[in-house]
Amino acid sequence: MNVDLHTHTYPASDCSRISYRDYIGWCVDNAVEAVALTNHGDISDNLRLGPALAAEGVLLIDGVEISTLFGDFVVFSPDLDYLATLRAVQEALRPGEVPDHAAVVWVHPGAGGGRSGSHYYPGIEHMVAGAVDAVEVFNGSWLGQDHVAIAEELAATLGVARTGGSDAHDPADLMTCFTELPDPITSTADVVRALRRGLTIPRRRRAPVRRKRFKLF
Repeated sequence: MNVDLHTHTYPASDCSRISYRDYIGWCVDNAVEAVALTNHGDISDNLRLGPALAAEGVLLIDGVEISTLFGDFVVFSPDLDYLATLRAVQEALRPGEVPDHAAVVWVHPGAGGGRSGSHYYPGIEHMVAGAVDAVEVFNGSWLGQDHVAIAEELAATLGVARTGGSDAHDPADLMTCFTELPDPITSTADVVRALRRGLTIPRRRRAPVRRKRFKLF
């Protein structure tokens, strides 16, 4: 299954221009089976969009993006109470602090921390080793050769999975990058297991497939 593992919606992410209506409509119109919602330290949109997407046959994968001294990370977990404890800007999670039900993806590492203002520098991977399950090698906003090369090298050095995510803040950017995951994916827990086991293939844009839309918003 192809899943965009990095998206943002408004109002939980005030930097996003993707409304609930736009998010649901794009997923339905493009035959999306599952999508990850990873707002900045806020799960309020997940609580509203999860049931609405499920009514359209779309699985919502739950995650939160945190910005730290060492860059930005998306934390996935089926435990929304746990995700609700994470903040938009906070300390990086350390080895032993990541519960078994969660997985951590280091997103756009070469670009640094979007909200923390941190910068990437060689050797920074040693500060997060043991607390990262995957590195986002394809990010829709950072597809330059230098950024991809940094991410690929970090994934190899850390010996972790590689992912793709659009980092979409506009509807047109959804699925710019995505991750191929082994079927079946029926829950956030399945995604966590795939990330922790390294069962991921990063991909770029696929051709959209349109289908009938049922309007909820």
